[in-house]
Amino acid sequence: MKTLPYPIRNSRCIVQCALATAALFLGACSATAPVKGGTERHGQVKFSSAKEQIVGEIAIRHDKNHFHAEITKGPGVPLLTISAKFGIDSKSKENKELKMISSRISGPLAHGGLTYRPKDLAKKTVSTGKLSDPNYAWAALPEVFMWGEGEATGEKVRVTLPDLAIHARTDDGHVKLFDYSRHQNPTGQPLPLRDLKKQPVLEKVICHLD
Repeated sequence: MKTLPYPIRNSRCIVQCALATAALFLGACSATAPVKGGTERHGQVKFSSAKEQIVGEIAIRHDKNHFHAEITKGPGVPLLTISAKFGIDSKSKENKELKMISSRISGPLAHGGLTYRPKDLAKKTVSTGKLSDPNYAWAALPEVFMWGEGEATGEKVRVTLPDLAIHARTDDGHVKLFDYSRHQNPTGQPLPLRDLKKQPVLEKVICHLD
């Protein structure tokens, strides 16, 4: 499976180029304005793959059905924006798990961006090759975060992106740390977690929240 086409030494250059963009677009605006109300969280996030490492600050605003996060570097330099919508399948009488409907990744380090809709995974046109885009690791961040919140509150939240090994640590009714890794899966079928962890890691994300 492919990894990011930009080597780690280019990340500094990309961040520096993004500084000019930040000055034009950020101003005094809130990083998490697209979700009105809800809960706001702040912390640090690290992304690592074979060819790239990103370390930055993350600001999250969310309610039960909406998620918006911005990842920045230094004094307000934008790196990535992640937005997602959540809901419950109204057609299912048995399955009442909260799940992600869609997520959108954009920003200077998104390398073209990505829109992920879990329902598309059921289509025959979706191949393993398409899922090789490293942006899928970022696309999973909202649902892993909400899964962690669900672990803290007792609400069931489904993680839809395949081949993820996930973990969360909660305290006082909120997730304080979550991490997950995306693994190669040559079988094309769901693997037990024990077997999945033996497969090569494509990307890993670690997020600490205040």
